[in-house]
Amino acid sequence: MKQTPIFVAPVLGSTQSKVNKELFEQSVERYGEGKHLEAFHLLLDHLNPEFRTKYGNADGTEFSIPHGSILVNIRIGDGRMRISADFLEIPEKGRVAMLRQVADLNINRLMLPRFRKEGDLLKMEYECAMAQSHPHKLYFVLRNICHVGDRYDDEFCSKFGAKRTYEPRITPYSDAETDRVCEAVRQVCRETLDALTEYAAERRYGYAWNVLDTALYKIAYFAHPQGQLMNELEKAVDDMDKELPVAELVAKGKAFLEKLLAASREELARDLYFVDTLISTKRRSSLNNVQENMKDVYTEATEAIQAENYERSAVRILYKFYEMYFYNDVQDDLNALVSRALERSAGKPMEEASEILYEALDNIMEGELDAEDDDDAMTGLAEAMTGAMAGAAEQMQQMASAMESQIADMQTKMQEAMMRGDMAEYMRLATEFQQKMLEQAMGKQE
Repeated sequence: MKQTPIFVAPVLGSTQSKVNKELFEQSVERYGEGKHLEAFHLLLDHLNPEFRTKYGNADGTEFSIPHGSILVNIRIGDGRMRISADFLEIPEKGRVAMLRQVADLNINRLMLPRFRKEGDLLKMEYECAMAQSHPHKLYFVLRNICHVGDRYDDEFCSKFGAKRTYEPRITPYSDAETDRVCEAVRQVCRETLDALTEYAAERRYGYAWNVLDTALYKIAYFAHPQGQLMNELEKAVDDMDKELPVAELVAKGKAFLEKLLAASREELARDLYFVDTLISTKRRSSLNNVQENMKDVYTEATEAIQAENYERSAVRILYKFYEMYFYNDVQDDLNALVSRALERSAGKPMEEASEILYEALDNIMEGELDAEDDDDAMTGLAEAMTGAMAGAAEQMQQMASAMESQIADMQTKMQEAMMRGDMAEYMRLATEFQQKMLEQAMGKQE
């Protein structure tokens, strides 16, 4: 590739986690004091401070909380807690194959919760005494139900024709946003497929793998899809890490992008919506964890730039930045730094893009998340100086005809000071200038 891929603004401006670790610690303390209901309330508040009042009753003993396309029901009474989620209605055709997979999920994916069959309906359930509702245990129970339910309901509907027993609480993207995202998905697919053709001709399969995996991460980043589209993206990412020859992995990923490129607007739009989530599938980012994860690519990019291999540096940093978004709920200060670098480096020649991306990576490794990009700072300063000079010049032109040579000379010196950025000298000259003008006015009055 001669230049870096496009940047697409994400549908979500903030990716920061709502999790509050201090509230979780308070929850554990209340449990230790025997205040089990209060401990559970603090556990919910630690996940999202709005959910307890938004989805619970006045007593805080009944909750129906949406997570993706499932609804988690929590009932507390008689000293016990009951957690359940309606799953799906078993179809007539394909029911045996589906029930086999449900049995496999019961054994291999669910821990304490279990699937339970009521006629043709499937539910996930867990029950315990409040005295056994330790926040650590309840967190993993809720997480288990949320992640398995939201992942496999969409897959089983698509694969076996199962039916939902509830209506998911979703907010579809606007028509304009849907059009923007769908076109961006196609553009990323086309751009990546062109790059894969170029790399295949040169047998540079390592670069092809990086660019392809980056495209998968990028689509998840800006489109923020739900449902089966997100499931398919996650599966495509998992497939890229299988122990197969790199050329075979690239061929498999390429086939997925071709299929995605051929999808209609209606097919893509089905999974483009906003929805509440009780427990995120992503990690809550921290600077230390991100620095540790970026350590190897930082060394690699440094060596690549020293060897003037700017393409390697840019490709690898882009990969790690988009990978970070795929696996983490990224805090706002880190998101601002990285998204700015991604936007500014897009469509640039490799050397220029490498410099922009490396500077952002260097800021991360140095812990300078609030460091303003040097080029941005210089641009802002230049714009401010230009505006200030324009205003000063306009005033000076209005008075120029009445000024004598000494005042005209002072104007020149003020402009020179402004150009140098010497604001102290500019202010000194401005004060002297005002004094001269006053003297001139006084002289005319005499």
